[in-house]
Amino acid sequence: MTSRWKESIFLTAAALVVLVLAAALQPAPGYMDAEYYYAGGLQLAGGRGFTQPFLWNYLDQPEGLPHPAFTYWMPAASILAAAGMKITGATTFLAARWPFVLLAAFIPLVTLRLAEKLGASRGTSLFAGWLAVFPGYYLVFTTLTETFVFYMLGGAAFFLILSAETGRLRSSGGWPRYALLGLVAGGMHAARADGLLWLGMAALVWMAETLRPGHSRIQWRGAAGNLLALGASYLFIMGAWYGRNVGLYGTLMPPGGSRTLWMTDYDQTFTYSIDTLTPENWLAAGWQAHLSARWNALWMNLKNLLAVQGEVFLLPLIAVGLWQKRADKVIRFGVLGWALTLVVMTIVFPFSGARGGFLHSGAAFQPLFWACAAVGLEEAVRFGARKRGWGRKSAGLFFSRSLVVLAAAVTVVVFWGRVISPGFQAPGWTASQRAYAEVGSRLTDLGIPADAVFVVNNPPGFYLATGRSAIVIPDGDEQSLLAAARRFGAGYLVLDENNPKLAGLYQADSEDLDFLFIETIGSVKLYQIRLVP
Repeated sequence: MTSRWKESIFLTAAALVVLVLAAALQPAPGYMDAEYYYAGGLQLAGGRGFTQPFLWNYLDQPEGLPHPAFTYWMPAASILAAAGMKITGATTFLAARWPFVLLAAFIPLVTLRLAEKLGASRGTSLFAGWLAVFPGYYLVFTTLTETFVFYMLGGAAFFLILSAETGRLRSSGGWPRYALLGLVAGGMHAARADGLLWLGMAALVWMAETLRPGHSRIQWRGAAGNLLALGASYLFIMGAWYGRNVGLYGTLMPPGGSRTLWMTDYDQTFTYSIDTLTPENWLAAGWQAHLSARWNALWMNLKNLLAVQGEVFLLPLIAVGLWQKRADKVIRFGVLGWALTLVVMTIVFPFSGARGGFLHSGAAFQPLFWACAAVGLEEAVRFGARKRGWGRKSAGLFFSRSLVVLAAAVTVVVFWGRVISPGFQAPGWTASQRAYAEVGSRLTDLGIPADAVFVVNNPPGFYLATGRSAIVIPDGDEQSLLAAARRFGAGYLVLDENNPKLAGLYQADSEDLDFLFIETIGSVKLYQIRLVP
């Protein structure tokens, strides 16, 4: 076995050890996105198909429960979670997440390969791989039933395929290469709705390589074949999904996503009155409000660039690496794709972009950024050797090892703050799950029927903790809540203090005509809702 193979195996094994240790400290999904995908996987593994026994928004005008699943988010993470459960024969969170952990262990390896493709030496490419072993903020998410692993591997695969200039991927006029780009774009779209941008990126690659002066008829025929291969491979992944949407809604895309274009604040994601999400109401909010929202989104997304993607200390090296390789088409398309993602998550979808959309979507560029950091480090060492007389080999080893240690320290600090704090006895990561589990136990003691429907803040999390159906507390006052509850037959309300528009109800503890207070369970209050006016 060559030293290169040994280094690659050791790098992957080290990543797997870090991921397993992190996963052991995250016994629950921790937040709604991961809970949603886990719950969707449970439905698939249980033979209930693409359905869900809860509602977390009303954007597609749901008719009742159970409801078609993935009408806002995409299904790939739940499909992978279901596969993990089917293979193991268990339905635990561990059974659902192990494929994500296993796949995440290969992120350092593809990062290493990408650094080599950009011209970094093997030693400095290993530095890029080790940065992916200790990924800072992203370690919190790459162990979960989430889309980060899809995007990191998909983004790296896209750029590696783009860098292929010779060999089999360029044979037969290059169509195998475009077929692979289509598969990657399809896979990323199956993971996230904004993955459609990657089909656009692949189309831009085709245009850049095709629409050049001097193409002969034979070359144009080959270009048409490349485009056909791109589209066919993309539809191989996504075709059935579009067919499902047409069957459910009569359109290629579910209607809920397009309504978010007309939001004027984030809480409207949960509005029950979707007729307010119109171009007319959007315009009526005024340009000052729209500019303010987009400025705030830009500020939040740039902070994400600094603290998450650049990990602060790596950002200068990433910038140097991008500049050094600015003529490389991988870098050009990488910067273009990142800029398009920033525009979409700042201007088109500013509220979801600032609240995690850009964090998710930007993960696709993280392996490329780590690879650029390796290129930047090499250039910094060369500069030091010229100007300060550094020994290039010794300086490279010193700085690369020091930066990896710093990356590991940042990863530990962030992970502790997000997952373990305030302590191992009652970690913040499982606080919501513990609260809902306590509620579920008390509901059984109170004899509340198992088929009762609840109104809660986090329906997927509530379902996982209690096994009970729920709809989300809608944005608005008590009348909005009451209208949603009566529409879906939700007879009980689980209310916590994180609902400022319902603060009066939470603080009153009174026997309202429509909301009968039952008791306080931990930090939440349980009410019975009068369903008949």
